[in-house]
Amino acid sequence: MVYGFGALGLAWPATRSFFLVFTPFTLLFGALHLLWFEENRGMKFWSTLAAVWFAGFLVEWAGVATGSIFGAYSYGSVLGWKLMGVPLVIGINWTVLIYAAAHLGHQLGVSSWLRPFVGATMVTFTDIFIEPVAVYFEFWTWVQPPFDALFVAPWQNYLAWWLFSFAVLWGFEGVGFQARNVVLMRYWLFQLGFFVLLNILL
Repeated sequence: MVYGFGALGLAWPATRSFFLVFTPFTLLFGALHLLWFEENRGMKFWSTLAAVWFAGFLVEWAGVATGSIFGAYSYGSVLGWKLMGVPLVIGINWTVLIYAAAHLGHQLGVSSWLRPFVGATMVTFTDIFIEPVAVYFEFWTWVQPPFDALFVAPWQNYLAWWLFSFAVLWGFEGVGFQARNVVLMRYWLFQLGFFVLLNILL
């Protein structure tokens, strides 16, 4: 409901600027919503998610600073407060995606060695739909010649997303944390649907 309403508000030029202001707060609210429904909120849970947030923020900082991980890009002002050129909510976005991807493997019943492959593919698949929307609304801006782009981002962006997600999800398996959250996969599907819908409407 919230994502459908938000997609329509962003797609309509008359209300777009109003809805864009709430983008970082929507990401934060979504994360808090997920935390509320997690049943395994012990020390392992909090330390694992904190590590994912830190890793996500760190790789984004290195990406912005060097232009050699995801490709050359910079963040705009839409996503809110930034530290070293990276919005703080970006770490939250990585955390939610990895959290959901780790849960997906368990939901599908795949073996532990295969779960990082499945999760990394899920995360990268989601980014394919995020990128056009993010660029359109200037969440971030890519700097590359047209021939170096797959869709709207450099090919290395998608490769880096997959490799980073795989590495973090492999760490998830090593820690042995398993989410117990009844709304987690539903949240991811709603988020994916939100970006798919905006890709159609814009």
